[in-house]
Amino acid sequence: MTFAGSALKILLMRRSIGPDSSSPARTTSRQLAYLGILIYTVCSHSTVATIVARRRDGNSNLPSIRITPIGFESLGVRSMCTFVETPDVKLLIDAGVALGPRFRKLPHPREYQARNECRSRIRTYAAKADAIVVSHYHNDHHTPNYTETVWVGSSPEEAEQIYKDKLVLVKDIRNYINFNQRRRGWMFQRFIKRTGGKCEVADGRSFEFGSTKITLSHPVPHGEDNSEMGWVLMTRIRCGEETFLHASDVQGPMSKETLRLILKDKPSILVLGGPPTYLKGVRVQGSSIERGIMNAAKIAKTVPTVILEHHILRSENWKAEAGPVLEAANEADNMVVTAAGYLNQPALILEARRQDLYTEEKPSPEFVKWMELPRDKRQLKSPPI
Repeated sequence: MTFAGSALKILLMRRSIGPDSSSPARTTSRQLAYLGILIYTVCSHSTVATIVARRRDGNSNLPSIRITPIGFESLGVRSMCTFVETPDVKLLIDAGVALGPRFRKLPHPREYQARNECRSRIRTYAAKADAIVVSHYHNDHHTPNYTETVWVGSSPEEAEQIYKDKLVLVKDIRNYINFNQRRRGWMFQRFIKRTGGKCEVADGRSFEFGSTKITLSHPVPHGEDNSEMGWVLMTRIRCGEETFLHASDVQGPMSKETLRLILKDKPSILVLGGPPTYLKGVRVQGSSIERGIMNAAKIAKTVPTVILEHHILRSENWKAEAGPVLEAANEADNMVVTAAGYLNQPALILEARRQDLYTEEKPSPEFVKWMELPRDKRQLKSPPI
């Protein structure tokens, strides 16, 4: 028997968790949470995500708010795209996806495949959506209307298919925004109007659809206070007594004020951007990373279900780095899970394993030829995968 199997057997005996349906012992959610954390220490990250998600029967959707993760790091790409459905409205948040530079290597073919699959899902769910939210203008959070094949996989046709004739709730381009995002946002908003869509500047505003109320926060820092990365909007959806919150790129949060706002909203389910641990000591101070982790742990003690994602999953050691968050959730009988785990799928961590992927799965000769193209030509030609 494996160590994990032995641990499970011991736990069943010591914690009185019934090993089958005929057992008189009653399975409690706290016991199952304890089991999830124990197995966490001895299993791979893919197994962990699935087991923790399944401790509540693999479905943590609220009765009136249904959440579907579309694109995330645990699904192989840079994104926080999420589809939310209530009886009154269907909303797509951050309809973008990208790949990123790492290890001085272009993305591996498997990363491009994951990006293509995510783009297909975004198109599918955009067609269903009544409105689309743009929390900020980084290219992994919206789809720009120009052709770029290496990182974003965007084109005017792709963007039009997503946003045409849609109500788009956007970040203000006049206030709390850096130069690069102001330029992207200006181009994006002009494009939306040309395609028949309607842009609504959403900072600090609420929008009602029947019994559903969508509220966009005032701008909060993209990580640290006064970060050069700019500001983002958080999206809160309330339907009856249920609350869902999407906290895009708050990186923990690192900001004390952002932490206060999240706890004040008291969400039942939270999509939370974790800190960029892979940049610790390089572009982000170690103290800021640690503050992000500890603030995420404070949230995990309070919020019943946290989907912890984005920057933190760009590290191969994300499980250990997120340890305090998982432990805090366990102590409070709450759940922390990746987007893949929420879907009861194994995590597909690709960017953090890019060097290994190139060793384990050699690219085709056609892909190598594409990599050797001059940069300007490569950006206009889709990678052969």
